[in-house]
Amino acid sequence: MMAKRDLISEFRTLRDLLVGVQRTDDNGPVLTIEDVVVVSESADVIEGRVLFTDYRAAGRPARTSDFHYEVKQLAVDGPEDAADLLIVNLEEEVLAID
Repeated sequence: MMAKRDLISEFRTLRDLLVGVQRTDDNGPVLTIEDVVVVSESADVIEGRVLFTDYRAAGRPARTSDFHYEVKQLAVDGPEDAADLLIVNLEEEVLAID
């Protein structure tokens, strides 16, 4: 039997890993993650929101991106993997608009 996961604790770790992260490329800053917040939570899933500054858009607007952090995450194994995946997804999102 699998041990019960503590989603709130994992989400706090995820937040600690993400807040303050800045991504750059050869052209300079791409984005900075300002905060990660809980939008809603249940026993099996936390809906989160990443607030970030988009350096590629005119005026460097603050933007958001929502995600789900679930007990049954198939693509990730814990908050460290989730943080890596979220950073890659945000970077792709920003650069796709560029």
